[in-house]
Amino acid sequence: MTTSRIFALLALAAAVAGAVFVLFAPTYNTCDSDAACHGDSALAVNGWWIIVVVSVPVVLTLIPVLFHHRVTRVVAAVVLWLGCVVALLSVGIFFVPAAILMTIAVTRADPVPAVDSSTDR
Repeated sequence: MTTSRIFALLALAAAVAGAVFVLFAPTYNTCDSDAACHGDSALAVNGWWIIVVVSVPVVLTLIPVLFHHRVTRVVAAVVLWLGCVVALLSVGIFFVPAAILMTIAVTRADPVPAVDSSTDR
C-alpha cells in the first residue's frame, strides 16, 4: 500500500470522525426560560438534514480511496479546503484535519513500477 493511499484512508477516517462529532457532540448551548443551560447536538438542533451536510466531506474523501488516481486526490483536497473555508464558522472547522491529510496524500508520489529490461528485446 502506498503512502498516498494510506493518507487518503486517514483523511477518510478523519472526515468520518468529524461528521460523527458534528452530529452527536453537544456543540450548541441552549438556555431555557428558567436560566438552565444545556448542550445540544447539531442533529437535535437542525434535524435530519444536517446528515446531508456532513456527508459531503465523507463522500469527498471516499472517492480517492475508491479510485486511486492523483487527480481524484487533488480535486478532493481542493474541494475539502473550499468547504472548510466556506463553512468555517459552522461545521468547516471539524473537517480541517481531513483536508490536511488529503493534502498530504496529494503530495506523496505514487511509485513508478519498474520495467523489466529483459522482456524488452
